[in-house]
Amino acid sequence: MKHNLLPAVALSLSGLFLMDCMGIAIKFLRNDYPAAQLSVFRNLFGMIPCFIALYFSTDWHQNGRKIKIKQWRLGFLRGAFVALAQLCLYTSYLYLPFALVATMEYTGPMMVTLLSVPILGEKFGWFKTSAVIFGFIGIVLIMEPWSSDFNYMILLPVIAALGYSLARVTSLSFTMDVPTPLINIYGQVGTISVSLILVLTFGMWENFRSINDLFIFFLMGLAGGTGTLLLIYGARKAELSKIMPFDYIEIFFALILGWIFFREWPVDQLFPGALFIVAGGIIIYLRQKNSIKTRDRKAS
Repeated sequence: MKHNLLPAVALSLSGLFLMDCMGIAIKFLRNDYPAAQLSVFRNLFGMIPCFIALYFSTDWHQNGRKIKIKQWRLGFLRGAFVALAQLCLYTSYLYLPFALVATMEYTGPMMVTLLSVPILGEKFGWFKTSAVIFGFIGIVLIMEPWSSDFNYMILLPVIAALGYSLARVTSLSFTMDVPTPLINIYGQVGTISVSLILVLTFGMWENFRSINDLFIFFLMGLAGGTGTLLLIYGARKAELSKIMPFDYIEIFFALILGWIFFREWPVDQLFPGALFIVAGGIIIYLRQKNSIKTRDRKAS
């Protein structure tokens, strides 16, 4: 059982903040560089913190410093999911406010709930159904598909949330003896491979315009790689459904950072839809909490 909720939440929130920092860098670069090229360098530089963390992993050294894992196919498959998510996410930054993109990514808990049925074998009852319905209402209220100003690009962060949710759920399928940094390295190699195929096939490449841009690329990869690593560490320390309600604090991170760096404040578009999305996540949390209490009573 995983009971380290406080460190898990701290790791997850730190990871989400770093992911926001990565998003800021991407939004600065996206006007000049294709999404697939950004994905290549995001993951290339993002492997640096993973290799550092792996080097300092006691379990990895004790187990003979093995690089190959039994579930290597799953590791690369996670990378394909992330490549899809990054392509959609990075493109959305070009057309949508920063905080709006971040909020739409929070359809992830609903995605995780839906995906946990076929992937993790969990049951789908009234609580989870209510959570998904609340999340769907929130998405519709933010999108406003009935409005003449409806922007189809708002679907991109939702697709990105699906890709990231697939990667997050499948990360729980690895055995606990596999070091977290190694899981991330396999995923990033898979993402780089898919992104390189897109770059070479569709010519999605622009030469670097300045040394400053290259430095921002480096910071983007470093923040993204460290952030993803912290999210996986958090997910392996406590039940994912316990961590998710705290993840919504990141919406406020995104609002503040979006205003500081881009003078964006899309509160009118975000609310009340964002509240429904948050409510859906809280319902998932309450259902999980009740399930644990019931299980503990039966065990005693």
